[in-house]
Amino acid sequence: MKIILNEKQMLERSLNEGYIDEKSTNTIKLLAKYYFSIGQDRNQTIDSVENFMEKHYLNFNIIDWQKTIKNCVKNVYRHNNFTLLDINKIIIYQEELDIIKEINNLRLEKLTFVLLVYSKIYNQMNKNDSNWVNSSLKDIFSDTKMAVSTKEKGLMINKLVDMKLIEISRIVDCTNIKVLFTKTSGEIVLEITDFRDFVLEYLKLIGENIDVCEGNDCGRLIQINSNRQKFCRSCWKEYRKEIWKEASQKYRNKNRHSLENP
Repeated sequence: MKIILNEKQMLERSLNEGYIDEKSTNTIKLLAKYYFSIGQDRNQTIDSVENFMEKHYLNFNIIDWQKTIKNCVKNVYRHNNFTLLDINKIIIYQEELDIIKEINNLRLEKLTFVLLVYSKIYNQMNKNDSNWVNSSLKDIFSDTKMAVSTKEKGLMINKLVDMKLIEISRIVDCTNIKVLFTKTSGEIVLEITDFRDFVLEYLKLIGENIDVCEGNDCGRLIQINSNRQKFCRSCWKEYRKEIWKEASQKYRNKNRHSLENP
């Protein structure tokens, strides 16, 4: 998920450790919110962000970054909302789950579940229960973990509209989607606190073989496709590196022993 749900945590990491997100403009916007919140004006905030980037961003060049930083600061100032997001969990109710399962099409079910989670996130972000999702279809479908063509995306969205599960904005060139079955109370069946690959939470609920990665301090959900699968993709790469390192060390030790004892 590309939405940063715990901005407080990321900001603390940036201020304490000099952390910069993979998408560096995310960090710039968070810093701008912070500096505005402590009373700095626009010029002071720009200076503070530039100083931070100069200190912590490798090969930072003010000429290359000046326009980007000014635009980010301008956008944050224009919205006039310096409150940091702190979304820790999303609750899914049994009635919502039952509605999704009734679709009886796994691809559509996964898309509907993702849209439901997004609607609850945006409700917390906007402090209302309007259930509108304001993310791009690219980001939404990325979280379904499905390979979907542009044409198929449109067809799937239209099917959900026909089922009266969602409605789409009537504004021209607007891709906002309203989820029509979001609940605010009922029997709780799931609390999502980890939004990495969160669609797997739905697959786990309907009985798919989902487990937790065994990598150190990972805890990410993985879909089990074989008895040997124990790691997520990134942890598997690290595991293979360690195995290769150990094998290489054993090989070097063996050769060294052979040379020393011909």
